[in-house]
Amino acid sequence: MGNVMFIAPPFDAERVIRLEPRRGATLLALAREVPWPAHKTCGQGLCGACAVKIVYRDRKRAPARIALSPDEKTVLYQAGKLTDAEYRAPDIPAHPALWRLACQYVVEDEDILVFA
Repeated sequence: MGNVMFIAPPFDAERVIRLEPRRGATLLALAREVPWPAHKTCGQGLCGACAVKIVYRDRKRAPARIALSPDEKTVLYQAGKLTDAEYRAPDIPAHPALWRLACQYVVEDEDILVFA
């Protein structure tokens, strides 16, 4: 089983929280269970307040490219998290880091770093 490591500013060890993800849980649901600054959001992928940066720790198990849903892509673009080229592309590289909406990202068996 993978690990989700939440990291929030100022990126020190006291703010790093590790947990074993539950299959099918969103990052936002996991963040609300730990003392991490879970953003107040709509929880439906409409406001963009829960945008986080995802880094896959094991590149061999990580996808090379990610296809975002049209709604998630639009919200991230409007929030300035995606470039024009990324917004127009059918999928975007998962490396070195990828902006996602925590309320839309469903955790699988993976090791990821989540930056607020």
